[in-house]
Amino acid sequence: MTGAAMRRVRPDLILEATNVGILCADRRGRILYVNDAASFLLGSRKEDLLGREIDDVSMGAGEAFREIVRTGKPQAGVKIRTLGGTVIADRNPVFDGGRVTGVVSVFKDISRYEDTAKELQAYRELTKQLDAVIHSSYDGLYITNGSADTLFFNKAYLRVSGLTAEDVEGKNMRELVRRGTISQSVTLEVLEKRRRVTIMQEFRTGRTAIVTGNPVFDESGKIILVVTNVRDITELHELREQVQESRTLSKRYRDELKKASLAGVDRNAVVFRSEAMENCIQLAVRVSDVTSPVLLTGESGVGKGMLARLIHNHGARKGGPFLHVNCGAIPAGLMESELFGYQKGAFTGASEEGKPGMFEMADRGTLFLDEIGEIPLPLQVKLLKALEASEVRRVGGTRARKVDVRIIAATNRDLREMTRARRFREDLFFRLDVFPIRIPPLRERTEDIPPLVDRILAELNRRYKKIRRVRPEALDLLARHPFPGNVRELQNVVERAFILADGKWIGAEHLPAEIQGAASPGGGEREAGGDGEGPLAKTLEKVERGILERLLSECGSTYAMAERIGVNQSTVVRKLRKLGMRPPSRGNHRKE
Repeated sequence: MTGAAMRRVRPDLILEATNVGILCADRRGRILYVNDAASFLLGSRKEDLLGREIDDVSMGAGEAFREIVRTGKPQAGVKIRTLGGTVIADRNPVFDGGRVTGVVSVFKDISRYEDTAKELQAYRELTKQLDAVIHSSYDGLYITNGSADTLFFNKAYLRVSGLTAEDVEGKNMRELVRRGTISQSVTLEVLEKRRRVTIMQEFRTGRTAIVTGNPVFDESGKIILVVTNVRDITELHELREQVQESRTLSKRYRDELKKASLAGVDRNAVVFRSEAMENCIQLAVRVSDVTSPVLLTGESGVGKGMLARLIHNHGARKGGPFLHVNCGAIPAGLMESELFGYQKGAFTGASEEGKPGMFEMADRGTLFLDEIGEIPLPLQVKLLKALEASEVRRVGGTRARKVDVRIIAATNRDLREMTRARRFREDLFFRLDVFPIRIPPLRERTEDIPPLVDRILAELNRRYKKIRRVRPEALDLLARHPFPGNVRELQNVVERAFILADGKWIGAEHLPAEIQGAASPGGGEREAGGDGEGPLAKTLEKVERGILERLLSECGSTYAMAERIGVNQSTVVRKLRKLGMRPPSRGNHRKE
């Protein structure tokens, strides 16, 4: 625009064209001029502003204007709150012949800048928080761009990798691999395969980590970032080892506690190796110190009498009497007088002096009621009353006698089923079933067969002054037999074989035909699995393994093992190889 044209433009139009507010006031603070931008920012029309006091438009502005008039000094960057928002103003005095005649205020809206500043501050706070979260993460984090240039890494990455910030900051992953700073780069594999990649990586710190790289694509499908997560599993391995060590120690403590709890058990009278029987013995020892009734259940011949005697011998009543009453062997008509006694002349044939019953004779001791399910229903009522009141009345008597008796009952029958069939009183069952112990049959604890055979043979050898042993093949057959008669049947079988044997050894030929049949083509083992891999064969293998493991730890050589169990050394070696067990060193063999 030419100078002439400029001269033709009115100055007031130039002032109106700007988006900066301009306000003029005289010495007394009356508004003389405002442009459109000023009226907008002040939130009032021009005609409403002209002639008004500046204090009416902006609180405190009049005092500031008067200060400028008085001193002649301008004010810059003054922040003012108006009806239209927040403005920042520069105020300058107007001089006329050296005298201040008014004030010009030029101001601009900064509300949008304030909002932007707040947003920027919020972003800064969020960035600070995210940075704190990322750097406090236990997992390492490493970020590169699509060219594999390092953009970011957290402190955990440096801790796991053993690198410093100077080692990786601003570096390209290809350069780091080439220089040997890191052994391999999952980032480069991600850029090559364009998908997530996970590798196991070892760092120079000796730590092992699972490293997973994830690509980040833009809208065009180009990889713009690779975000890598580094999880240190070295400590997980160490923690796993610590947990395993704790478990091993805990098991050792449990084993020691078991040994301590069974320390007083006579292992000559109570023979067992199986965990199932060990649990029964522990329960028996635990209940021995109280007077609560005990109900022993299990098949005939499993050792209920032995366990009852064990409970008595480990309790406070071991110095008192132990009476074993077989309820199934007493005629029903005599059972009441046997249990509770009778007065003289109570019935025909009764003793002149009368007779105390089993309850009275077991006072301050233990009464073992074997085959409790055989007690007739009418007598069960009197038995229940004796248990609840701790007193008995003799047959034909009128006086109740106090008794202090520990009751242990046993049965091979299902008392619950008998109560449902109304052949056993439910109230008596619940009175007896305070502490039930189920003794498993021998077929469920075949590990107990070898030590039981040893104990039975030891007793027979002592009784008859012989030295006889069982050959391994005969012991194998015994371990395969289900023994429906349990320990009682095993005792009979071993004693019969002991009698039949002429020399030192008891072999398979001395066992009953039904037991020998387990090894024949049509015998029990073939029937169990069809190929010698049935449950009995597996049980036998388990028993053999347990025996051989114990002998390995105790003997140290196959010769000593063979001597211990009475077989050839070659038989022991063959058994060990069959079970995949390592024989002792040859040096140990030579010692024999």
